[in-house]
Amino acid sequence: MGNHQAQRGIALLRIVVGAWLLRSALSHLVWSPWPWATPYWVQVVTSGLAQHALDHPSFWVRYFIQQALLPNAEAYVGSTVVLELLAGVSLTFGLLTVPGAFIAALLALSGGLLTHYQSDFLAGFYLIQGTAALVFLFTRAGRRWGLDAVLMEIKSNALLW
Repeated sequence: MGNHQAQRGIALLRIVVGAWLLRSALSHLVWSPWPWATPYWVQVVTSGLAQHALDHPSFWVRYFIQQALLPNAEAYVGSTVVLELLAGVSLTFGLLTVPGAFIAALLALSGGLLTHYQSDFLAGFYLIQGTAALVFLFTRAGRRWGLDAVLMEIKSNALLW
């Protein structure tokens, strides 16, 4: 497999993961006048956090959920949805891919820490999402089939003037 084929494969994976994050964010998003989480989604995540605060095997995670996340649940859920939106747009369009991949990796890490004890499926989902995000980060995946390539071309042409 040539280098160009590998770059195309990583770009395709970047677009699929970005579209998945974007779809997830758009399904939980309301514009009021800025993007934020719908009240229904805040209620769903808050009840899930309350359950994690009771069931999570790690004392430190339970303590963090009880002291930091539950009292500020609306801010936590809203910022998570906005971060999903930013990462989804970044990865789907290959625009500022490195920061978008970093955000996606952090989202996967936080989701994995909260849900790893529930099922192997959830642990595997966040493991694959986080690993893919790190691959996008290290390979600068927006340089093939992305707007980062267009920005690099504009920048290199501007240096000639």
